[in-house]
Amino acid sequence: MAPNPQAAYAQWVDACANAGWPGASAPERVPVANGLGRVSAGEVRARWPVPPFACAAMDGIAIAARSVAALADAPGLARLAASLFSWVDTGDALPAGTDTVVERERVEPGADGSVQVTGPIPRGLHVRTQGEDFPAGRLLIPAGHGLRPVDLAVAAAAGHATLMVARRPLVAIIPTGDEVRPAGVALGPGEVTDSNSLMLASRARESGAQTLVTDVQPDHPDVIAAALADAAITADLVLVIAGSSVGRRDHTASVLARAGGVAVHGVAVRPGHPVLLGHVTAGLERSGGRGQIVPAIGVPGYPLAAAVIFELFAVPLIAALRGERRPDREVLRARLGCDWTSSADVEDWVPVSLAPAAAEPDPGAVLVATPGRRGAAAISRLLLANAWWRIPVGQAKFVRGEHISVHPMPRAP
Repeated sequence: MAPNPQAAYAQWVDACANAGWPGASAPERVPVANGLGRVSAGEVRARWPVPPFACAAMDGIAIAARSVAALADAPGLARLAASLFSWVDTGDALPAGTDTVVERERVEPGADGSVQVTGPIPRGLHVRTQGEDFPAGRLLIPAGHGLRPVDLAVAAAAGHATLMVARRPLVAIIPTGDEVRPAGVALGPGEVTDSNSLMLASRARESGAQTLVTDVQPDHPDVIAAALADAAITADLVLVIAGSSVGRRDHTASVLARAGGVAVHGVAVRPGHPVLLGHVTAGLERSGGRGQIVPAIGVPGYPLAAAVIFELFAVPLIAALRGERRPDREVLRARLGCDWTSSADVEDWVPVSLAPAAAEPDPGAVLVATPGRRGAAAISRLLLANAWWRIPVGQAKFVRGEHISVHPMPRAP
C-alpha cells in the first residue's frame, strides 16, 4: 500500500540520512547588503546599543533641565544665556552636561545670543536615551529566519557588516523524453514542448534555490544515468522529469536504483501517484568509494502532477537545505462552488479558482472556490487557479456551498 505524502516524505528523508546525506550544508558569510531572502544560520545579537549614545529626538537646543526648573511643570517664559544651551539637530549626540531638548518651535533667539523658551519643559524631553531601541547583546534575529529588508537594516544598525547565512541550495532539473522539445522549437507529429522544467525551475528559485536545467535527455537509461551522475556532483537536489511510471520508455526507477537507491515508488496522492523518491551517490570515482549523497525525485511528466509533487516534496526539502523551519501553508476558508467527487483512498490536490462571494451572508467565508476540469495533463488548470484544495484520504463527496480550506498559490492573483 502506497504511503501518504507526509509518511513518504519522512521515509525519503530518513533513507537519505541513513545513506549518509548530511542535510543542510555548511553556512557562508555574506555582506549584510546581500542578505535579502537568505536564511540566518545563527543568532544575530546587537554588538552595541542603539542608539549608541543619548541623542536629540528633535531639532532645537540642548539644555540641562535645572536651567529651566521653573518651567518643568507649567507654561511660562525663560531666557537662557548662550552659555546654558547648545543648538542640536535630530540625531545629534547630546553635549556633555545636557539632558533635555527644547524643540525649535519653542525657541526664540535674541540679538545677544541668548534665547527665550516657553514651557512646560520636563527633564528628558525629546531625548533618545542610550540603548532605548535595544541594548548591546539583545537577540535581534533568531537562527532559521528568512531575512527581510528590516532585518538587514536592524543588523547593520547593531554593528554587523556581514551575516552568517545558509548556503542557497542548487536544484538540478533533468527533463527527459524522445518526444520532448525545447521551448520555442516547432513541433512535429507526436512532439511536445518542455514546459515542466521552466515551471519547476522557476518555482525552485521562488523557494530560495539556485537552479541548473540540463538539455532534454532521450529515453535511454545510460544517457539518463550519465546526466544524473553529472548533475549530482554539484547539486543538492536532483529532479528527473518524466519516466517515473512503468511504461516501456520509463527508465527513471531503474536508473535511480543503480545510481543510489529508491526509498519510495508511488505515493497515495492524486495527481502524482507514480513519483519516485530516492538518492544519488555522486562522485564515487573521485572520493575513494564514499561519494556524496544527493536526494533525488523522479517527477511525473504531466504538468499538474509535476506541480503537486514539487509542492509536496521539493519545497520542504529546499526549506530544510536552506536551514528554514518547515513552512506552514497559509489557509483560507471558502465555500465550494460546485458539487465534487474525489477518490477516498488518496490525498487529492485540486487546483481551484477563488472569487469573492456575492452577497455572502456568512462573514467567515467570503470566497467561493471553483475546481477546474479534471485531468493531470491540462496545464491550463494551473493557469486559471490561484489556490490548492487538499482533500485528505477518506473524504470523497462534497456538495456545493460546503465550507472548505484552501492553500493560496505563491504569487497567484
